Amino acid sequence: MFFDNIFHKVLLPGTVVMVLLVGGCEPPPQKSQPSAQQSTQQAGIPKAKSGLKAPPTETPYTLAYFEPTLENPEYGTLMVNDHAFLVPEGVPRPSIQSVYLLSHWEIKPGESVLDIGTGSGVQSIFAAEISDHIVATDISVKAVETAKLNVQRFGLQDKIDVRPPGDLFAPIKPGERFDVILFNIDYPSNQYTQFWWEVHERFFAQVRQHLKPNGRIYYQIGDIDNIPRVKAMADKNGLRIMRLRMDERLIFQRAPIVFLLQSEVDVREQLRREEMAYERQIEVDKHRDGQVSAD
Repeated sequence: MFFDNIFHKVLLPGTVVMVLLVGGCEPPPQKSQPSAQQSTQQAGIPKAKSGLKAPPTETPYTLAYFEPTLENPEYGTLMVNDHAFLVPEGVPRPSIQSVYLLSHWEIKPGESVLDIGTGSGVQSIFAAEISDHIVATDISVKAVETAKLNVQRFGLQDKIDVRPPGDLFAPIKPGERFDVILFNIDYPSNQYTQFWWEVHERFFAQVRQHLKPNGRIYYQIGDIDNIPRVKAMADKNGLRIMRLRMDERLIFQRAPIVFLLQSEVDVREQLRREEMAYERQIEVDKHRDGQVSAD
């Protein structure tokens, strides 16, 4: 989606590759889809291998997109480092924002994860090497089909539950809550895309009811001018911004931003406990100092 002004190099007749080097410091009418095995063979690439490890923060990413070929007109191939994802026309390509989000979320073993706006499934597939319980959602029928295809290719069907298409939290079951929620949906970037705020406003209004106690939200939204509105949405809906990471990527005219948010209630409880622990430590220190003086 954000591949303007990118160097194009023709490698083979009918094949174009666009390569992005990213510092890690983030529909048309439906057609019948080929099977996972057929798609892999048509793409002319090796089956995506298992054993993925979500790269730690500060790890650089290479993002490369190979255009569809005459042999495989249905799918382009998106490489995140050495991991290949199939992406058809009509499904947003993972971008600099996508790999920036991937660089800055933190998921612990055993935590449950909700990936909203999964697209081709990149966030979920990398998260699946850490977590065994991931739910992936998207409003687009074609994106859901693509995510399922890539999940099958990586052999992660037992870890990633790609839900039927639905808007935001519509595919989530009543009472279902998560330790981590990833949000990777397009955002307002100019006067013509202000309509995206409505989606973001609804996300902020609903997200707390789907968080487990002490749950975390990793929310991606480029453009530094959007920060005040994000702060206002967080304040309005009982969320606190705990961290904000941003880089200017001048060549792409983008400023990827990832927010870490938590419930204000959870943050205040954590502060209360830390204050109590601090006061107990003061009393322990006083008692110890008194014993030393007496000796």
